[in-house]
Amino acid sequence: QLEADDRLIFSGDVSSVGLLERFHGLRSFALDEGLLGSNLTEVVLLPGATVIGQTIKQSEFRSRFDAAVVGVHRDGERLSGRLGDITLRAGDSLMLAVGPDFQKRSNLSRNFLVVDDTVSSHSLPAGKGLVVALSMVLAIALSVMGWLSLATGLMFLLLIMLGLGLLSAADLRRRFPFEIWLIVASALVVSQAVMDSGLMASAMAFLSPFLSSLPPVVMLILVYLLTLFLTEVMTNNAAAALMFPVGYTVALTAGAEPMAFVMAVALGGSASFLTPFGYTTNLMVQNLGGYSRGDYVRFGWPVSLAYSTVVLMLLPRVFPL
Repeated sequence: QLEADDRLIFSGDVSSVGLLERFHGLRSFALDEGLLGSNLTEVVLLPGATVIGQTIKQSEFRSRFDAAVVGVHRDGERLSGRLGDITLRAGDSLMLAVGPDFQKRSNLSRNFLVVDDTVSSHSLPAGKGLVVALSMVLAIALSVMGWLSLATGLMFLLLIMLGLGLLSAADLRRRFPFEIWLIVASALVVSQAVMDSGLMASAMAFLSPFLSSLPPVVMLILVYLLTLFLTEVMTNNAAAALMFPVGYTVALTAGAEPMAFVMAVALGGSASFLTPFGYTTNLMVQNLGGYSRGDYVRFGWPVSLAYSTVVLMLLPRVFPL
């Protein structure tokens, strides 16, 4: 039986929230107490998110992330209907009402790109903040003077932050870019394995009649364009990891400067202007700006053309073949 001052929580189509105003005596305690803004966080679903392809209800979103989805935007439009029945896709922009444990979850960076985080954060005490700032300055100064490598200095800074309680082990696990390190390490391992196994040598022997007739600069352009294409259809890290051994081996086969081909892979992996999925920032602004996939192609191809022209003109000059 309902009594005065009871708090009711409704779930359903957000477009129908105005119907509640028709009931005499109902008022929004969340609005009055500022709860609608104090714990809202906007995130974008990354391509590798574990919840993609599942409905919000099937994904057990609330228990997995300590957050409830209160709104979904896709291709610049807000989706209506029952939120729990919406199937999540990469690039969806979600408005979350987060709980106290949301920031402590270690799976956030693998699933979301946080766009607007209005959860109240705890500022550092003045004394501890000063210690961190001075430690950072000291680490950089020692590195500049050659007394200590920057990596070692930053490692000491990390230990200081852990010792003072400014950074927890959970924060470290959540914020450390394990995926990037794994991709880079995997690229090096795969590259070495491909070369040691003779697979790349066999492939180059098969292609050598065609490649031998091409000047090194044409090979460089082909490596760059292939990397650019892969970047547009997959993530930039995956494209670079896949193309690194190819570019390096092509350089050795052509007797050219390997660094030029390595840089072609690196710069080609950063040339994602035609799709929202190749680079994280593209995905981040898609829903915020209301852009469609056609907008990326229409406005991205001049940028991609200009970028590629500059890169291919400067690469042979900076790294002579």
